[in-house]
Amino acid sequence: GEIARMHVVVNNTASGQGTTVIPIPHIAPRKTYLDFHSDLFPDTRAPLPVQTFEQWMAQEPVRIPRMSLDPAKTEESLAALRRVYCLQPDSDNSATASAPMPAETPVPMPAEVPVPALVESMASSEATSVAEPTTVLSEAEEEPITAPDSQLQPPVKGLRTNALAEKSIGWKLPKSDHARFKYLEGFAYRPTEHFTNLRNVNLRFSQQNDPVRVGSRYIAVSLTGAGGRVGVLRRDLPGRVSDNIGTIVHGADVVDIGFDPFDPAIVTTAGADGRLQMWRIPDTPLSDETLFELEEYVHVTADRIYQMRFNPCAQGIVGVLVSDGDMCAVHIYNGLRLHFIVGKTADTIHCFEWSPSGDKIALTTRKTKQLHVYDARTQDLLASGSAMDSVRPSRIAWMGNSRICLAGFGSGSRRQLSLYNVEDLTRPLSTATIDVGPGVLAPIADVDTGIVYLDDRGSRLTHAFEVVGDQLVELPKLELPQPSLGMAALPKMYANVAQCEVLRAYRLSAQSLESIGFRVPRKRPEFFQNDIFPDTVDTEIPAIDTQAWLNGDPASPRLISLCPRDMKPLSEAPPEVVRKRVAAVKAETETDNTKDTISAMLNRVDETDEESEKSADSGSDWGD
Repeated sequence: GEIARMHVVVNNTASGQGTTVIPIPHIAPRKTYLDFHSDLFPDTRAPLPVQTFEQWMAQEPVRIPRMSLDPAKTEESLAALRRVYCLQPDSDNSATASAPMPAETPVPMPAEVPVPALVESMASSEATSVAEPTTVLSEAEEEPITAPDSQLQPPVKGLRTNALAEKSIGWKLPKSDHARFKYLEGFAYRPTEHFTNLRNVNLRFSQQNDPVRVGSRYIAVSLTGAGGRVGVLRRDLPGRVSDNIGTIVHGADVVDIGFDPFDPAIVTTAGADGRLQMWRIPDTPLSDETLFELEEYVHVTADRIYQMRFNPCAQGIVGVLVSDGDMCAVHIYNGLRLHFIVGKTADTIHCFEWSPSGDKIALTTRKTKQLHVYDARTQDLLASGSAMDSVRPSRIAWMGNSRICLAGFGSGSRRQLSLYNVEDLTRPLSTATIDVGPGVLAPIADVDTGIVYLDDRGSRLTHAFEVVGDQLVELPKLELPQPSLGMAALPKMYANVAQCEVLRAYRLSAQSLESIGFRVPRKRPEFFQNDIFPDTVDTEIPAIDTQAWLNGDPASPRLISLCPRDMKPLSEAPPEVVRKRVAAVKAETETDNTKDTISAMLNRVDETDEESEKSADSGSDWGD
């Protein structure tokens, strides 16, 4: 009945016996120990190698060998496993005895083996084992990448109704010579759409990252507490948050949070212990008793993690900003495998961001105050130039593939927003000075409209700027009662386009999570405003296969229309000029009628005057 045995080192120097190693058995009590208890001792992994180094490097699938712990079958099971994996020398063929047989070659089980389920358990272990990374990588390479079934459903309260449209263009800023959104209006949704009574919100989260992340179905919020806690909320269940919130415990302080853009049920936590943990959120009511399954675990080969960003086009590609000794770099992983190291430097890297096409990385350095753009797959430096004048943290936002917005601090703690051309970073195209303050500005870019939103940490304001040509035009601000701790935006397809809403976001404060939006007033809101809602990139479907991205192929965006089925585009609406003509004719008619009335009144006045004069003349004659 012994289920485990531990060895403990005991220090007996006081009794003069020195240090002693004592075995401590753990025994499960049973009525009898004569029979083998299969419920306590299921089949376990056999101590046999299953792959060669070449097979492991080739990412071939793995079959986990399992053996029985029944004393009457142990030797027989091991002998059968050795024959299956060709580990025991054979008299007929001794040349292949030194290496395991590839998993793809079927090997029949000898007839004398009394455990026919052995091979079945080995084959099924590939699907059930979570601890084997090679199987995950093999499936990612062999099978085409498709979106999960849940992503093919209409989004929660969203307007994604049209089919996908394959196009070769995308991620381009709209061309305009004037500000189209100078009447942009920010607003907060009604209180029933907010998440209130949030407790233990992390007020000291890293300024380089956002303490709140939002996906199509869930919201993740950094919480205080031992072990690195992240609270998970269902986006479709706003209101008062229960004290027993569903919580993920990372095991160390969490430095960054992120949702898998192509699987809304996967949330990733990056810890100060150098680990990336990808958790699957169950499709059940969330509480403190909810069990979050660890989907994948990556131990980064560096001292510390600072940032983590998913590739926006290829599934499974993650960029991690790390420091190892005196060096900083961006490590690019696919599963457990490190593929590329980008921007390795002895300087401190503030932050990095993927380009919308997923093939470039922009990063800023602290000491040299530089802005660099690298090719993520060749690690080549494409462009470099001066960044902000201050060593304080700065944040990056890509405005399409041709422009970069950099929010940070200039000289004298002046908070600024600069616009750069990716092909020439020697000097910014335009710089807007906002004010003087200590709060970090976190940019959120909307490529379809050319608007960049700036979340002002520690302030009640949210700034907005529109990119017009090579200039930054300031737009109206949004001011709310509570100071902001962070803001996260939903994909464009979740905005309420029927109300001319161009952005839907969530804003975190000390005790609540507010649902906010930005809309544009329009003259004919009953029609779909296709001039401000062009076909947008579908960010929930991979634009390129993972292996194709690793091979260096470019991504092709998939565009979808945001027009609801019950609305008609403004470009197809009847012209409004006809109504103006009718109104003008009516106004002219009313004006003519008014003129005639005034003329008639004047004529009557003249007639009255003439009659008065005649009466006066006749009266004077009678008096005489």
